Amino acid sequence: MPAARLHKDGAYETRNPYQVHAGQDLAQLLGYVTPFAAVAPDRTEIGTVRNREGGLRKDTWTVTQHGLATFDGTPDGANSKLRHASPLRLIPFRELGDNLLSFRLRFRAPQSQGFTVTRRAGVRATYEAKIDDPRVSRLLVLACIVQLNNDTVDPRKTAVDFTANPFKG
Repeated sequence: MPAARLHKDGAYETRNPYQVHAGQDLAQLLGYVTPFAAVAPDRTEIGTVRNREGGLRKDTWTVTQHGLATFDGTPDGANSKLRHASPLRLIPFRELGDNLLSFRLRFRAPQSQGFTVTRRAGVRATYEAKIDDPRVSRLLVLACIVQLNNDTVDPRKTAVDFTANPFKG
């Protein structure tokens, strides 16, 4: 049984936010997520997600939850450092490595243990989130996963974008 369902009208690449539903029959609207932010059902911003690819330097990930903390994301484990913090990041089509290697990013702040997001290896992009601080917004963690998913290769995502109605969203 899913804990939450994300739904988006249109293709992955449209600017429409994902609607996040949970509860009995997944009928309760929890809010909205995009690759850059999480917002409450009343459209109040909960926080932001930022990713900057570092070129020759390592990638930087920053997740800010208003009223709590700014979390810095760091690669955790050898595969993660290879994917996000080494010169191999400059190789063309490096995203195809996501199909071979899993990676994990840990988001921490001085005042919070934050959370960890893991993308499992394989052509199907599957993610696992571990939240170490109950104050962290689950919507913000989902926004972080959406941002990660935008930066990885998934044949299903390409197929949906190719077949989706371009006039819807």
